Amino acid sequence: MHHYFLATLGPEIKIFLVVASVAGPLSIAALIFVLKEIEKKNPEKIRWH
Repeated sequence: MHHYFLATLGPEIKIFLVVASVAGPLSIAALIFVLKEIEKKNPEKIRWH
């Protein structure tokens, strides 16, 4: 019953919400992975604290 507002949204907005909810966390995970790879190659470039 908490998702009744989705019924009033257009199909384009629903597609955007699904894509954003998948792409957002994946892009953050990819960014962290890339930073960790850079840290392995050159530890002086990345500071985590």
